[in-house]
Amino acid sequence: MARSTAVRLGLLALVIIAMGGLAYAASRGGDDVTTKSAIKAPPTKAKSGLPIERINIQGQDFDLEVASTEAEIQYGLSKRSEIPEKTGMLFIFPSGNDRNFWMINCLVDMDIAYLSPDGTVISVYTMKKEAPRGESESEFEYTTRLKRYPSGPGVQFVIETPAGTNDALKIKPGVQIPIDRRKLLGYLRPR
Repeated sequence: MARSTAVRLGLLALVIIAMGGLAYAASRGGDDVTTKSAIKAPPTKAKSGLPIERINIQGQDFDLEVASTEAEIQYGLSKRSEIPEKTGMLFIFPSGNDRNFWMINCLVDMDIAYLSPDGTVISVYTMKKEAPRGESESEFEYTTRLKRYPSGPGVQFVIETPAGTNDALKIKPGVQIPIDRRKLLGYLRPR
């Protein structure tokens, strides 16, 4: 009886030592992992108050503001004096369809990529800033003169980035941008 008790106590001691060693190793490695993920984690909200989604585009991480309500989509990147490198906006629509974007109240040139529901690029443009609305120009006259950038059929997602991004990263029709469609559609819920 004494021998079996001694064996049990010995095994229990080994288990406790092993668990302690694992806990120590996890805590040391955990600091490194936490630090690395904190460096790579995107901010959760932009200055605009919109959520941010990190999207990898041709091997480069972009922190994109998410526009998913009608008001957010209509406002887009209007009135921005700059679009910092590796940032931009991701527009989310409930389904794939033809889309048309324009540069209403936009102060800087920007690139646009229209994506299908699976993240395939349908079309791309570099959109040029337009002259601001003139003092004697009606809202109708202003919006009528703005150039439209048509998407083509089946577009559910749109990405706007700093001008030159599409050329620099060779973003063109047929390129696949990995997206988590289910996650992105979750932004369509009322906030």
